[in-house]
Amino acid sequence: MPSQEFITKMKERLENEKREVAAKIDELTRPEEAPDNPNAEDLAQDATQDILRESLLSVRRDVLLKIENALARIADGTYGQCLACGAEVNEEDLRKEPWAEHCRVCRQQ
Repeated sequence: MPSQEFITKMKERLENEKREVAAKIDELTRPEEAPDNPNAEDLAQDATQDILRESLLSVRRDVLLKIENALARIADGTYGQCLACGAEVNEEDLRKEPWAEHCRVCRQQ
C-alpha cells in the first residue's frame, strides 16, 4: 500500500490535473463566433475543427472521469489497489499515471 505521504502528493497532483482538464473542457465547449458570409472553404474548415474538438472533448472527459474515480479511491482508502485483483499498483505506475486502476499483471491481460 502506498504511504500516506505518497497518497497526499498524488491527491494534490490529481486535483491540479482535474482543474486543468476541466478548464480545457470549458474552453472546448465555449460557443464560437460564426463567420459572416461563410464560403464553402470556411464551412469545410469549421467541420474539420468540430470533429477535432469533439475528439479532444471526448478524451478530456474520459481523463476527467478517471481523475475523479482516483480521487474517490483516495477518499475511500482503496487508492493504489488494483480494481481487478486487489493487488498493489506499483508507485512508479501511479507516478506516470496517477489515475491508474490496475496492476501490471492485470493491465497486460
